[in-house]
Amino acid sequence: MTNRKKALQELLAKVEDGSWDCKFPQSGLSGLRSAKRYRNAAKAYNGSLDAAKALHDAVLPDYEWTFYYDGECSVQERKGRGIYFTSIDKNPARAWLIAILRAHIAMDDEG
Repeated sequence: MTNRKKALQELLAKVEDGSWDCKFPQSGLSGLRSAKRYRNAAKAYNGSLDAAKALHDAVLPDYEWTFYYDGECSVQERKGRGIYFTSIDKNPARAWLIAILRAHIAMDDEG
């Protein structure tokens, strides 16, 4: 497992359980590779849909996103392989962030 993937998995776990403090990391960028992406993740965690979209566009340019009536967010590959990642959260931006992180981790698996 790469350090990047491990950092992304640790970030995902904190976002999912609501324990992320959003402080800038002392070492590395939690797998997001830039301070701007990290800031957008933190803003999305705190409810910014604009930040979630900016992060999505930066790390998942080949994926589309969908929101559903029950608070679910889905990100899906545009290539039509049927690969998608979903999340439900009372905060729609956080649901989107979780789906983004899940997809980003899976992309790391693919190389």
